[in-house]
Amino acid sequence: GLMETSILGDTVPMSHTLNQVVEEVPKEVEGKPSARKEEGRRLLVDLMENVEGGREIIDIPNRFLLYHGDLIEMDINDHSALHRVHIYLTNDSIIIATWLRERRGPVRFKISSEYGISGCAMVNVRDLAGIPNAWKLLVTPEPRLFQCKDNPSKKEWLSAYEEAKEWQKHGGRPPPQPASKLSTTSSILGLAGMATSQRNSKLSSASESKPSVASRNPFASDTNEERGIKDENTKKEPDLPEWLEELPDVLDVHIAQREFESAMELVKDAEVELERRGDGQTIKDLKEANQARKEALIQVLRGELTLTPDKSMQGGPRTARRAVFILSGLGRGGEATDLFLSHRTAILRHNVKSCRVEGNTNQYIKRIGNTFFQQISETAREFDKCFSGGENMSGTSLLVWLDSEVQWFADILDKQMFSNHSPLPTVAESVSRLRTQAKKLLTLGLDVVFLLDNRLQSALERIICEARDKAVEAVKLRWGEETWQPHNPPSKAAMDKCIAELNEAGVASISTFLNKDGGLDLTSNSVSFGLSYLTLTNHLLLLYTPGTRHLVNESLVSVLHAQLRHLDQAVRSDKVEDISMAFITKNSVFLLDTILTLVEHRYQKTTGNECPKLSKLHTNYSWLKEGNGPVTKYQDNNYL
Repeated sequence: GLMETSILGDTVPMSHTLNQVVEEVPKEVEGKPSARKEEGRRLLVDLMENVEGGREIIDIPNRFLLYHGDLIEMDINDHSALHRVHIYLTNDSIIIATWLRERRGPVRFKISSEYGISGCAMVNVRDLAGIPNAWKLLVTPEPRLFQCKDNPSKKEWLSAYEEAKEWQKHGGRPPPQPASKLSTTSSILGLAGMATSQRNSKLSSASESKPSVASRNPFASDTNEERGIKDENTKKEPDLPEWLEELPDVLDVHIAQREFESAMELVKDAEVELERRGDGQTIKDLKEANQARKEALIQVLRGELTLTPDKSMQGGPRTARRAVFILSGLGRGGEATDLFLSHRTAILRHNVKSCRVEGNTNQYIKRIGNTFFQQISETAREFDKCFSGGENMSGTSLLVWLDSEVQWFADILDKQMFSNHSPLPTVAESVSRLRTQAKKLLTLGLDVVFLLDNRLQSALERIICEARDKAVEAVKLRWGEETWQPHNPPSKAAMDKCIAELNEAGVASISTFLNKDGGLDLTSNSVSFGLSYLTLTNHLLLLYTPGTRHLVNESLVSVLHAQLRHLDQAVRSDKVEDISMAFITKNSVFLLDTILTLVEHRYQKTTGNECPKLSKLHTNYSWLKEGNGPVTKYQDNNYL
């Protein structure tokens, strides 16, 4: 039939031991697991000599053969025959070899695939239309279907697979063997199974025909009485439902086919049912099997939430929801929380690092900020879905995770902005945009603004102090070059540009300072200071936080005080004797009534509060704009 004849008409060997019939299984193999390992090892080495690629199989010293034979692989969809294979079942793996049709000589098979026992499952397939005596191998990426020559052969395969699982369960040590279990022993030699069963039947019939030794024993009565007492003390275990008897195999199928929800429900139902049925030996065995499958399911779910370089990082948080729900259902809520947040950490950091460093600093900070806060938002929403109604520990875990991620993000900002000595406008614009994005998360109950301000405060304080010192130094330089001449640009276009800059800065009343010659009744020093001070104010207010409030106030007052102090000293000195008091008054009015008033308005609009020290400057230097000269000499510099 198909099992013995190829398409080309060649006769295919049903095993590697042609014309060799094993009539009897050695007694030492039946009784000693060590002898079984030695015999299985010897047979594996002999068979692999005639298999292409077999040398790698026997390189593992502790590997030995449990069963082998020819099968037909069937298409999993239409159940049509694909090709003939020879499968070797060892104590740790299932090895599949394909038949080389055009090969002549002793080497007629080639290793095509190998699956670890712990990573696959062999399950029985009920007779389908056209393919009886079949079993399925559940492996990734898709299961495989094989057909045996008859039903006893299929039973031998399934029995040998169970033995292989026992070897794996006991860590390579011999599993406990009932004395009556001869089918597993016979599987070592493959074709010797039939001879062994015949010999066992003969021994059984012979033992029945002979009178027992106990029947001729004069002390048999005492022995029988003792046996009777023992039988009375042994309670017959109740019959179990079919689904409970098949529990281990069904769970293996669910896990292998990634039917995690079904596996979880079955585990929970089995725990309840087994707890209700008492503590019989069968019940204990089923409890151990159920617990082992439960641990295997948990391990698979851990893998679902563990991202490795070979897994895609593009999945959103919903990809982890399934595993989290099942872990929580299995009583591992704390572990599910930690794994979920670790999963989100890997995705968040991967996405942020994937942002390309191109364009200016503001553009890059904008991109990574959008990515970071979007991932935070998705994590918070998904966390609420996965752990809604949970314990307070879950919420605490989310806050701890959030603090850790903000710290990581602040380290990136420190490298990109502060370590590179970015200018104040770049830092101010970037930080303001990040704080605006962080404020949107307040609707989710996450105060990321506070965490971000806390992490960036020391760097912002350094930037503010540097900007303040530079502005004060610029005031000194301009006053060193002061000529007390009206600001008259060389052309009308230059004048229009100056007026436009002042208007854009917020000075709407600049036209009141125009003179009849088309210039400004202001010095170039006053115009330059007004523009630079208004720009500095805008940038410092963008960096205004509860932590930097004191430093921002100090910087605004210090810079303006430096300008007014130089003006005060010039008026008191002999340098302005030839300058009209009206010209000095206009410059003072520009600084106090226009620039200072505009800064106070912007400060109150941004912060919601007034700056008392700015108002104090206005009061102390008001005499400059009145044109009456100083009443007393003012030398107090302690405004801060």
